[in-house]
Amino acid sequence: MSRRPSLALVALPLALFSSVAVAQAPFPPGVRERELAQIIRQAGYDCREVERIEVRVSPDPAFDSLRPEVAICTNGKKFLVAKSGRGGVNARPIVRPLPADV
Repeated sequence: MSRRPSLALVALPLALFSSVAVAQAPFPPGVRERELAQIIRQAGYDCREVERIEVRVSPDPAFDSLRPEVAICTNGKKFLVAKSGRGGVNARPIVRPLPADV
């Protein structure tokens, strides 16, 4: 068997099923909430548990790499958590407290 058909046999399933792999959720439920609570605590703020996460969509595509999220803790406090996509693996997230009425 020549190399070209064997390469096609390997590449074809990858091309067909890549959309299935992308469509799956990267984390099981609750994992992202625990991760955000830990990030907020490491930044020095009081948040034992994150109740829910709101993802803010920015109209400016320049801020798309920041991936800002608003974490609402069970104690009622809100935090803006943003992690730059350009900082690499060791980039520290930015955590800022938000007023409760925002």
